[in-house]
Amino acid sequence: MPLVTVVGWVCLGLMVADPSPASWEVQPAASRVRIELRRSGLLKFLGHDHQIEAPLAGGRVFLTADAPERSRVWLRWNADALHVVAGTEPAEDVPIVEERMRGVDVLAAARHPQILFVSDRTTGSRAGADWTLLIRGTLSVRGRSHPIEVPLLVRVAGGRMTATGRLELSLKGLGVEPPSVAGVVNVADEFVVTFEIVALALP
Repeated sequence: MPLVTVVGWVCLGLMVADPSPASWEVQPAASRVRIELRRSGLLKFLGHDHQIEAPLAGGRVFLTADAPERSRVWLRWNADALHVVAGTEPAEDVPIVEERMRGVDVLAAARHPQILFVSDRTTGSRAGADWTLLIRGTLSVRGRSHPIEVPLLVRVAGGRMTATGRLELSLKGLGVEPPSVAGVVNVADEFVVTFEIVALALP
């Protein structure tokens, strides 16, 4: 079954099982997800950190005002849309880094074109228009699902939701062997994701 169809069934199931949450549509153009890949290895001073933009392709949030634990979220990325942040790499290196990132050793974007996060549990608290939440769910990369936890701060005001956060993940934990150059300049296993995700309330 195509992944887009699976996402559709997931969302339908969430709405049928719990019709009370307010529904919000993620706005990819107004959102930002950035990945920082660090250096390691004997000659790491010869390399540089990689700043990667991971533009969202879509998403939906179901937020229950009086019961955060009933809230749900799904997010989707196109693997081949991830790219080097402009100005953070020498221009001649950008195509090499992006080709390696999308290739079979890392994202395998041709075979697994989508990256998907689907939550299965939410905990947290609310103070007025602000929420402090911990979202647990699965991140599907390279066709395999991995459990992750996402801490975030959420503000809701005037039909607009903004979620911000930072988390550390492991390449090996996502089934990716950290790339290296000649075995001496490596990408570190641990990497950082920072994000600001904007969603608008649906009628």
